[in-house]
Order: sequence, then C-alpha cells, then structure tokens
Amino acid sequence: MALYYLMKVISRIFCLLPLKAGMLFGDLLGRLSLLFVPRWRMKMAVANIEECLGISGAEAEKAARQSVVKFGRMIVEVLRFPLLNKDNIDEYVKIDGLRYLEEANARGKGVIIATAHFGNWELLGAMIALKGYDMLSIARKQNNGAMDRFINECRQMVGQTVAYNRGKEGVLSMGRYLKEKKFLGILFDQDTNDTGVRLALFGKPCITPAGAAYHTPPGPAVFSRTFGCAVLPVFMHYDSDGSCRAKIYPPLYAEKTPDKERDLYQLTEQLIKILETEIRSNPPMWFWVHDRWKDGRQHFGSKN
Repeated sequence: MALYYLMKVISRIFCLLPLKAGMLFGDLLGRLSLLFVPRWRMKMAVANIEECLGISGAEAEKAARQSVVKFGRMIVEVLRFPLLNKDNIDEYVKIDGLRYLEEANARGKGVIIATAHFGNWELLGAMIALKGYDMLSIARKQNNGAMDRFINECRQMVGQTVAYNRGKEGVLSMGRYLKEKKFLGILFDQDTNDTGVRLALFGKPCITPAGAAYHTPPGPAVFSRTFGCAVLPVFMHYDSDGSCRAKIYPPLYAEKTPDKERDLYQLTEQLIKILETEIRSNPPMWFWVHDRWKDGRQHFGSKN
C-alpha cells in the first residue's frame, strides 16, 4: 500500500500549488509520458487519425501527441479533486446545455450520462455530482489495488458512488440507481470484445456496449429501453484559454418495440454519430492511443 500513501502525498502537494503551476506540471507530465507510450500505440494512433479524419500525417502525429500530453493535465486535475466542492465547481467547469440535464432529470425516470474517453471524463463525473445529482459512475477496476483504491477515493470525495463495469453486483447497482431515478455515468466508447452492438466508428467496424449481460461492460441503450430513462450525451472540452467546458446534448431515448436488437442499434448508432462529431471538432480530446478497434497490436506491434 506504499503506492497508495505516496499518491495521497502527491495529491496534497498539488493541492497546495497554485492552479497555473499545477497545470504547467500537468503539461510537463504529459510531455514526459510520450517517452513511455509504446511505439506501436503511437503509430497506431497516427494511422487511425489519418484514416478516420482524412488529415495529413504531420497533422495526425501532432493530434496524437497532443492527445497524450492532455492526459497529463487530466491526472493533475484528478489529484486536485480535494479542492473541489459545490461552491466552486462552476469556477472550474462551464456548462453548455444545462437545460437539457435539468429537463431530463425532471422526467423522474433517472438519467444516463453517456460520455467517452474524451477530455477529462473524471472531472465530468465530479461536476455532475457536485451540481447536486446523485451519481453512480461505472469504472474499470485497476490492475493495481493501491491505484484502484486511490482513484475511487478521489471519485467518492466529490460525491460520486462507484461500481465496477463487470459482474452481477455492478449491473444490479446500475439498475437500482435508475429505479431510484438517479444518475448513471457510462463511458460508451470501450470495446466489449465479442458482445454488444456491432456498428462502425468512422467507417471502421467495432463493438459498442449494450449492457445486456453481467459479464460485459454496460451500455446506455439497454438501460434506456428497460427503464425509460434519458440518455444524455456529454463531453468535456478544454477551451483555448485553458478552461474546462462541458457540452451537453439533447437527451436521447431508446424505443421499446418488439424488435429489441433494432431498438438498441438505433440509440447506440446515434451516440456513435455524436462521438464522431465531437472527435472531428477537437481530435486531441479523444484518447487515440487506446486500441479501440482491437487491431493495433496486430498491425503495428510486430514492427517494434
């Protein structure tokens, strides 16, 4: 558990630093992390950006590097979570489309916050919770137990409840939250290996979670269809002045017809199209070094 206590000390240090100094350290951390990203992942990221966005190799390489550097700032922002509270969250995050969140909540059927590995998704969850909404965030259990404990404590200190994305207990927690008309936060851009909704992201086939089984990561569509709750696409951006901005889209709803597969496909397809729009508008905000299409190591790993 030495790592856990070390992270607590590091968090304390970053909380004592002025915000501007912390962000400079975050930028430095992100640039240093470029040295540790496997070469095959960087090559994969550049190739995917070129293919998906139709931009030049130089532009794609710049976007890939910025995507990694941005992660350093995200880490520092999480380390500074002890400073966040309901009275100052608006100073850290501006919100576009708050009315959509309020309207979805007013229906009284629960709300799914559907986001991606885009911008600072951890800060997005903190913002929702600190705005006064009872928030259950779905997370992947970290391989390192000390880091898992530390990250979950960061989430909990800003008002979030955490459930893991695999296992019967996690899925039951999600269903219970929606039945109680609360908020559920889901990252819908992860791959589910062999289950989920099969469709294309930027024309490249992939699988997106549907949330229909205990052993698979949950997705928004099946919960919306089951509970009638709103699916609210939300994405966190960094503005040109360095501030954070949450962009909230109008709510989506899954139909409930005799054709369940069609219902799940249609809502998931809408989410994917919104994700594509967000990525095109600000490519470095997405975490490109993640092997989203599960073919990166096959195509680039053997060359390193």
